[in-house]
Amino acid sequence: MVDLSGTWIKPDDLGIVASVHEAVIREFGKKALQYTDTAGAPEPREELKKLLMRLGFTKHEVFFTASLADSLRIIADVHLDEGDCILPEDPTQREVIIYAKCGRPKAVYIQPFWRNPDGYIYQPSELKKAADSAPLAIYDLTYGLLEGEIPYVPEMAVAVGALDVLFPGLQLAFVAVPQSLAQYYINRIEAAYLHPPTYMQYLFYAVINTGAAYAILKMLKRRQEVVKERLEAATTPYFAWTKRGKAIFLRHGALPGSEFSWRGQFGEYVRLGLTSATEEELADFLSEIPV
Repeated sequence: MVDLSGTWIKPDDLGIVASVHEAVIREFGKKALQYTDTAGAPEPREELKKLLMRLGFTKHEVFFTASLADSLRIIADVHLDEGDCILPEDPTQREVIIYAKCGRPKAVYIQPFWRNPDGYIYQPSELKKAADSAPLAIYDLTYGLLEGEIPYVPEMAVAVGALDVLFPGLQLAFVAVPQSLAQYYINRIEAAYLHPPTYMQYLFYAVINTGAAYAILKMLKRRQEVVKERLEAATTPYFAWTKRGKAIFLRHGALPGSEFSWRGQFGEYVRLGLTSATEEELADFLSEIPV
């Protein structure tokens, strides 16, 4: 049965997965299996910094976490007092919704490029307006890290992202903060012991350094084209957002749109994950259903 959950990446060819793991062992050997310091292994951190500098985060320190939820927990621990909250977009990432419901927003949460779940891309003027609407702007770069364009980055901005979407089996996330806040963050990360496995950090390095992340993205773009041709939907390489065929798609693991709303809206929509089904599986499936 075709899987539309989007909770994992199903590769067309397992060879690319094997070659990247081989590259990790070949270049780093036992070093990739040992503990590193709380901030993270140096080579992967530098690779992540390069990606963020391209997006305009030129003076930020980066730290690895195990998940997007952990990154948000650290941000909340550093910045939110009792009664404070984060004001997200709507729809938005599910992980931030628990921080949304209060009367005193202290931070705004923005996915500027390929917003999950509807694929929205911010225009420069509206991004500036949104980012400047609170003392702290949290930019979620999960889906825009490789190819996104971020036309405005305020001085007091923090970036987060889940790196799982880059490669099969990668389980890693990050938080990037202005240098003035770096020590606060490293202290909280250390206290909470949110230290992700060293091997995952070096796997991320190899995924970027070998070009495998871009090969996977190219594969996902082919899946996007299949869906665009056969379904009336807003699409990205990672997911599609539609009102069509909701009941059918839900039976195959797609998620109801209301799960992405902190206001309880978008119940008429469904989000299809495109990462967990191959191009051929998507084409065959969509050709056989009445959407």
